[in-house]
Amino acid sequence: MTTWFLVADAAKARIFQQNGPKDPTVEIETLVHPEARMHNGDLVSDSPGAQANGGSGSHGVEEKASPRVAEDQRFAREVIDHVRHALNENQVKKFYMAAPPHFLGLLRQAMDDRVSKAMAGDLAKNLSKATPDEARAAFSPTYL
Repeated sequence: MTTWFLVADAAKARIFQQNGPKDPTVEIETLVHPEARMHNGDLVSDSPGAQANGGSGSHGVEEKASPRVAEDQRFAREVIDHVRHALNENQVKKFYMAAPPHFLGLLRQAMDDRVSKAMAGDLAKNLSKATPDEARAAFSPTYL
């Protein structure tokens, strides 16, 4: 049974695969999100409610999330969409994921029932620089 170990942060998601408990764990893919390294000011061209004529009025439309949070949410959806596609194509049966607490929350929010049911476990830990064996070992004894 093919198992994925997804380790991610807001800038990068790495996917490791193991086909069976005795098989080696190998990195099969990396998703990169360069916008995570940009400053908030570089993510938007204008602030909400700004007026070209220098007026001080308000438009009544407030931004729901900072540009940084919006970018993080977008990348979390992209990562989960990638997992969903693999599940739908029967490329993977179950997966584990690890991410820093804030990004792990965004990944969970992006999940639907199909993805949630396939998730075998998660960790609120930054393993984005882990080796394949370190990523797999982080889920022991859950994964055997």
